[in-house]
Amino acid sequence: MRFTTPFLLPIAVLGAICPHGASAKAACPYGYGEFQPEQTSDARGPCPVLNTLANHGYLPRDGRHIDENRTLTALHDALNLDIDFGKFLFTAGRLSNPKANSTWFDLDHLSRHGIFEHDGSLSRQDHHFGEWSRFNQTVWNWTLEYLPGDILDVQTVANARAQRMTRSNLTNPDFALSYLGYLFSVGEAAAVLSILGDKKTQTCPKAFADYIFVNERLPYELGWKKQDASISFDDLVETFEDLERHTSFPFPPPLDNSTDIFDQLVEGGQSKKKRCSAHIGCF
Repeated sequence: MRFTTPFLLPIAVLGAICPHGASAKAACPYGYGEFQPEQTSDARGPCPVLNTLANHGYLPRDGRHIDENRTLTALHDALNLDIDFGKFLFTAGRLSNPKANSTWFDLDHLSRHGIFEHDGSLSRQDHHFGEWSRFNQTVWNWTLEYLPGDILDVQTVANARAQRMTRSNLTNPDFALSYLGYLFSVGEAAAVLSILGDKKTQTCPKAFADYIFVNERLPYELGWKKQDASISFDDLVETFEDLERHTSFPFPPPLDNSTDIFDQLVEGGQSKKKRCSAHIGCF
């Protein structure tokens, strides 16, 4: 599967290990798209998919100074996401940069708690308990307990997300979930099915999800490939809304001003903000 984000402008070389665009495929010492484990000095964040793209050299391997063109190229080449998806994903990253009016972001900027990163993650422990941005096997095992069988579908993923939110709420004395955090939580779950799996059937082999969460590596050796058809905003929102319909508890948090971060980009009120926010969820 891949994110279809056509790039319209020439792509400049960033100060990362590997350049991007056409020159990246020739100049990257590990090969453009080739997996190389992260180094201790690399920046990584709470999103296993973006971490994975950096490990494959689609994004800068050091995880730093990622601009829009580089993001669009990576999502296009690796996953087949459409251009609106890519632009919104980049915007979420840019808005997580603590430097105002930035035109780039580092992967660890996404770790800022309470903006896009949230309690109740499928694979990360809550901020209250310590390191919250990196993969946590114990938390992931809790999620896997609610993902029976070899194929994930809307109901099983909804159940797994519900147990994580419930467990987090019961055990974390500082548990908090903004409305934006809620949107990202459901959007991330939807992305497992729509992007890693099959957007038409809304299913995903559990082995694919487990592989990418644990290894932050694309599961080619398991038979995974990017979808032939591009993945659109509406594809993800359809799965998002189906997950909501299959979740009876816990209830969404009340509307708040957390989604105001998108006001500079989205007009049309809360409903449209919801659709845009769901669209850029990051596992």
